[in-house]
Amino acid sequence: MPATYRIRFRLASPLATPLHSGTLFGNLCWAWRYLHGEASLGQWLCSLREDPFLISDGLPAGMLPRPLLKPARVRAMTLEQIQVHKKLRKRKLIPRAVFEELRNGMSEEALQQRLARLEEEEKKKLERMTPHERGRLGREERVRTPHNRIHRITGRTPEEGGLFFTEELWATGLMLYRDVYVQTSLPQAKLEELFRQVARWGYGKDATWGRGRFDGVEFTPETGGLFDGRLPRAMSLSHGSLTPNMAQARYQLETHYGRLGGAYAASASPFKFPLLLAKPGSTFEAGPGPFGELLDGVHPAMPAVRHNAWHLFVTYREAD
Repeated sequence: MPATYRIRFRLASPLATPLHSGTLFGNLCWAWRYLHGEASLGQWLCSLREDPFLISDGLPAGMLPRPLLKPARVRAMTLEQIQVHKKLRKRKLIPRAVFEELRNGMSEEALQQRLARLEEEEKKKLERMTPHERGRLGREERVRTPHNRIHRITGRTPEEGGLFFTEELWATGLMLYRDVYVQTSLPQAKLEELFRQVARWGYGKDATWGRGRFDGVEFTPETGGLFDGRLPRAMSLSHGSLTPNMAQARYQLETHYGRLGGAYAASASPFKFPLLLAKPGSTFEAGPGPFGELLDGVHPAMPAVRHNAWHLFVTYREAD
């Protein structure tokens, strides 16, 4: 029987690769490969079609994606209300507590009203805080980092045209903490082993020079009912593919440009085929799952390479 866990950790260095579900899964696979060998990893991957490994994106601690709901009914608004409405619509994440509060009668209108109250509460709370307390809250921002190309033979930078930029996520204070949710039949000890290995080695791009490290990994079994699947609509927490059993779906698509990691990263052809995936917050009817799929044929020369495009989801009831 699969169990669901919340894995909370603290970012110990900037992130050069977003914490997307499929990329997290790929990093766990490499940890398995280095710890237990290629044959053992292959056996696990072959078992996944019967026993899926569902994993969410890495989310700021205590937050969930904002669900895609039916548009709110048009009503007359003042200019000030329109500005507040536009600001609230830009929020891509909502507190988990707000989702749990509204999940039995979710609507865009109810969600916006609750978020408006939340904004007021947060504003008043900030006004009461000391500068030290505000600093402890922290912040996160995207930072553009300059690089230059180095010729492999001469060891020198080109005289022109070598400069390029990458974008990294830098965070401080409480914004350093992230939650990943996993639903699996693997023993908790096995899951802990894989995550702690990725934490030590670093996640994603530029891990070899310190990017993507995390520490303070905590595992908490999810037994509070968030994942019990008893309500008629589902909201995905993952980047996943669209499959025919996802009826009445609302979604936003994103193109995923993946590349091989670990020992294959330096191969002649490290790039995978682009994938069109639905973003977290996609909603659909919660019929028989699993939703999404384990994609194969994602690399032009390595048929064994797969991409985890399953959706880990929570359920809710949408108000009429």
